[in-house]
Amino acid sequence: MARGVSQEVSDEPDRGDWRDHPLVRLVFALPQGVVLAAFLLLLVVAPLPLGANRDWAWAPMAVIVGGIAVACVVTTIGSDGWRVPFDERAPLVALIACFVLMVGVGLLQMTTLSSSAGSAPYYAQAADILGRAHDVVASLAVDASRNTLLKCVACGLIFVIARLLFFRPSRARLLMLSFVASGIVVAGYALFVQRSTGYCYVGSFLKKQTEYASHDSCLMSGTFVSSNNFGAFCGMALVTVIALMFVEPRRRRDFYEDEAAEGAARFLNWITGTRLALIALSFLFIGCLMISGSRAGFAATVAGVAALVFLMMRERLRTRGQVGRAVLVGAAVAVMIGLIAGGSLMRKVSNLEQGETFDRAVIWRGAANAIRDSPWWGWGLGSFADIYAVYQPKEIIQPNDKAHSTPLETVVELGIPGAVPAWLVVLIPWAVCLRGAWRRHRHRYLPAAAFAVSAVAILHSTIDFSLQIPAIGFVVAAFLGMGWTHAFSRS
Repeated sequence: MARGVSQEVSDEPDRGDWRDHPLVRLVFALPQGVVLAAFLLLLVVAPLPLGANRDWAWAPMAVIVGGIAVACVVTTIGSDGWRVPFDERAPLVALIACFVLMVGVGLLQMTTLSSSAGSAPYYAQAADILGRAHDVVASLAVDASRNTLLKCVACGLIFVIARLLFFRPSRARLLMLSFVASGIVVAGYALFVQRSTGYCYVGSFLKKQTEYASHDSCLMSGTFVSSNNFGAFCGMALVTVIALMFVEPRRRRDFYEDEAAEGAARFLNWITGTRLALIALSFLFIGCLMISGSRAGFAATVAGVAALVFLMMRERLRTRGQVGRAVLVGAAVAVMIGLIAGGSLMRKVSNLEQGETFDRAVIWRGAANAIRDSPWWGWGLGSFADIYAVYQPKEIIQPNDKAHSTPLETVVELGIPGAVPAWLVVLIPWAVCLRGAWRRHRHRYLPAAAFAVSAVAILHSTIDFSLQIPAIGFVVAAFLGMGWTHAFSRS
């Protein structure tokens, strides 16, 4: 009887799900596209106002980052970006725990719940001089601590936004192209001002301590005040350009994957109009890096490029001889570029024992003394300028607000218990990107680019402060978020 029951079959064709209609998909995708465009525009514009390293530039950007974060959450709920694969859970929990611990230490330093540590005598002196003083806390400058903490939170939000938005390879390439566009704008401005002010002005800001004369010449710094930060920025842009050369064509196998073709044929197959344009841009960024005279920026860029090429070509380097030849060729190219294009760089290398290098070592010694006197609670986020005034050595009479070593300055400000999780907040995503670049085959260039681009800023910050410049910190956070999401399989 059951077999004889006939089911009614509709004569109308199957119309599919209404959500698959192109207009409906466009309506749902438009808000997310607006958020994506706003986020990329922020990264492009951030380097223009002195690297966003001034309160008048930084404060509006912090508000914009918060607004983009809220809009991103609203427009991406339910998307694949929110999925957490099984192998991502452990590192994600560790990263969140380290970030919460770092922020918690920073907040405790601004309250009376913490031990006053080494700051108590200075609050007592302030009370004697002024007749009153703030309640004794670990931080020497609560307002500076608050502003620095907001920068850390903003970079954390950018990481989360990048993880949510760039899970698709096409969007990740948009991030890389946007950063290249930002590099073109910054390098173009640097070349433009060369004839007018000899690189000595950035807008209306005079980089020299003395008055400017028409014959004066300074190191190229683009829209950044420091030529070293500009050099690191150009190095990051160079690594990004090289990473884009490894994008797999949709209709043909890439040159490093085509084992059957001969060397010349593979090379001709690899050459396209897009890659020729990328090669031209690479020479632009190499030239700007050389003229900036940044020794650490050049060394960090060489390390970043070498890491990127190795991660992309490692399956072809099967023997020690091939690896050795690749290292020798890379070293020869780096030396040749330095000798030909790096006049300013070579002059700074020849004066390695003088001037800026000596001053930096003295600053590190003063920072070490500050750590020795308050190793556990530190002196408060953003308080390095104040504590350096106390420990300033006699060899240097100029005030200084940076330790010229971000890891060292982090220990000075947060103390050892706060500095370790702060380091891990950067190192965990960096390691995850390396893992993804090592294990992935398809779209490997995305986590490899995230690792190598971030490597330039991270390595440079060990003897400078490029990661503390918001424009560079934003890019590193965005690339780490993009590399993180592509380090895990979402299938």
